[in-house]
Amino acid sequence: MKAQQEEREEGMAGNHYDIIIVGTGPSGLTAAIYGQRLGMMVVAFGDIPGGNLYMIERLMNFPGFVGGVPGAQFGATVFAQAQAEGVTFPMTRLERLIHQDNAFVAVDVNGERYEGRSAVVACGVVPRMLKVPNADKPGIYFCSLCDGPLFRNKNATIVVIGGGNMAGQEALSLSNIAERVLLVYHGHKLKMEAVMQKAIEKKPNIEVLLGTTVVAFKGEERVDGVVVSTEKEGQKEIHAEGVFMAVGWGPNLEMLNIAVEKTEEGYIKTNQKLMSSFPGLFAAGDVRDTDIRQVITACADGARAATYALEYLDAMKD
Repeated sequence: MKAQQEEREEGMAGNHYDIIIVGTGPSGLTAAIYGQRLGMMVVAFGDIPGGNLYMIERLMNFPGFVGGVPGAQFGATVFAQAQAEGVTFPMTRLERLIHQDNAFVAVDVNGERYEGRSAVVACGVVPRMLKVPNADKPGIYFCSLCDGPLFRNKNATIVVIGGGNMAGQEALSLSNIAERVLLVYHGHKLKMEAVMQKAIEKKPNIEVLLGTTVVAFKGEERVDGVVVSTEKEGQKEIHAEGVFMAVGWGPNLEMLNIAVEKTEEGYIKTNQKLMSSFPGLFAAGDVRDTDIRQVITACADGARAATYALEYLDAMKD
């Protein structure tokens, strides 16, 4: 079946571009803008303008926005800017990215084929899940903006699992909807910014449970709480109408069918010019091995990746 699929792909009429960009988050969109302005023909794949930016209720630390800006609004604006520059957006996800006959070949979920002389992987990260019993049952959520309204006016108790900035943001957002929010974290000290921690301390309906490890989700057909373990109390059950995960993120590379060097966690290793171990394949944003994962650093990565991709293509001509 694999041979038949490859044979079908080889027979497709393709569109030819200078650079293929995987992802429409901040790094992918910035790479698209820079690539187009540098004179390259650019195609960018993704079905959500701004990628995961819609999950940020208010982006507070990006320069130029006094009082912050809604993540969805910021993503839509950058997407519109890339459109205005002339970037091609099929508005589909990629099924696979391969290298074939000296070209990068992108095949989307509709079977359409696109070819490029270089590629930038900027597909970001996806939420991590706990490997505990009942983790596959419905009732576990990852986005307070998307699913929080389900619990409005229901006197709900909601559990948020995590101790970083994302967990803090989820807890604060849900505190405006739920009667009670339990922020459960296995560590003995929260890892979020001080300003966010102070905001949580001011919320009377947010309770922080430190040194508390979730060992299972509970519920029959759907999750209705968690089983936690602490050093002092051992195991106990906590009932909740909803459970929101915020334990971190992992690289989203299922579509990449090109062998590249990665970290143990699966992030793409790059050199100083953001090129991976495979010539002509660059990585930008949260998907690459980097020490800071922020919107502003993702944008910077996108600009650099597009610039170095052009440098690579020019060198190939010589």
